[in-house]
Amino acid sequence: MSTLPDDEYLLTDVQWRRQDQDEAFRPLHGFTTGHLVVSGGRAQADARFNDQFLSNRFSDLEEDGIPVVLLVEVLETEEAYTLACSAPTLIRAGASYRLKAEGKVSDVEQAHA
Repeated sequence: MSTLPDDEYLLTDVQWRRQDQDEAFRPLHGFTTGHLVVSGGRAQADARFNDQFLSNRFSDLEEDGIPVVLLVEVLETEEAYTLACSAPTLIRAGASYRLKAEGKVSDVEQAHA
């Protein structure tokens, strides 16, 4: 797996976990669309989902400033990458929610090393 070059990508799947305690990634229930912008080894993820219970969890993480790790699958490469980021930002978007996160992007193997 190669490092993800600087560009904008479409996300096909998003999973998440807390950086401080969780080991297993959890699905971003109700994920509908998303994109990832990579620049200089850092990335910004923007994912839309419609699960209200999950929005409450992310709202708590945002409020408490708890950093997360996202596992994202990118359409253009059909590979998965991790994004270690600060606390996510949650935005209400009509009947759905937008999760915004920024951090360092790496290959999955590098994240487990």
